[in-house]
Amino acid sequence: MGEAFEIKGPVGAIAVLDTTPSGGGNGEPILLVHGINMSRDVWTDVIEIIGRRRRVISFDLRGHGQSGKTGPFTADGYAADALAVLNALDIPRAHVAGISFGGSAANTLAVKSPDRVATVASFGGALTVEILDIDDMITLIRSLGVRDFFTSFLPRSSFSPSTSQALIDRAINAASIGRDLETVIAIITSAVSSDTTAVAKAVTAPALVATGELDMTCPVKSGQAVAAALRTELVVLPGRGHVLSMEAPDEVAALIEIHVTGPGPH
Repeated sequence: MGEAFEIKGPVGAIAVLDTTPSGGGNGEPILLVHGINMSRDVWTDVIEIIGRRRRVISFDLRGHGQSGKTGPFTADGYAADALAVLNALDIPRAHVAGISFGGSAANTLAVKSPDRVATVASFGGALTVEILDIDDMITLIRSLGVRDFFTSFLPRSSFSPSTSQALIDRAINAASIGRDLETVIAIITSAVSSDTTAVAKAVTAPALVATGELDMTCPVKSGQAVAAALRTELVVLPGRGHVLSMEAPDEVAALIEIHVTGPGPH
């Protein structure tokens, strides 16, 4: 579904998927940003729903999926990738939704280029990433290797207990395929040291924030902090975990569509 291609990004190639309904779709496009150790595949099921009516663009951030693996792996860097996609596709303004750290990238883009962002949305996001001991995690990644680490880590940290193995396997593939050990470690280390509180507070675009009730990576209290910084209410999705776009695509798509068709010109 959609047209896949590469564009030139700030530090390397960016793999893009552009899904446009016949007739071009209604309203301004929606740009979807995945989180760290994911790929644009986490949005596939949401795109199948929204893409019937509206143009939707997803892409692989630097260090992920089929995009180049050069850093820096920061919210600023990821926002620069998102802006490069908008520029390459001649999109003057878009609604930007992010999953996990992708929400921080969306907020950063909204602050750096406010004229390019109509609304922002954060699903399973946080202002800071809480990992008890990053050194222990790095040691574990080095001992297990990339794929075995994510095979062990993702089922218990990123998904609710009822999630199908097929979805978990997709997430493991997105986190592992084509990604080397040092890149993964650099991305995790950068995310853990990040604090996007000031950025979120500076966002002026209308915001949507949702968190899964069972999210172990960015729990409800993290979602509450994001919502407070963005001056909006938190939506809690019962029985859901961290990667909401995969676990609850119908709910996520419905929230996005309501949000982007709210008051104001769209």
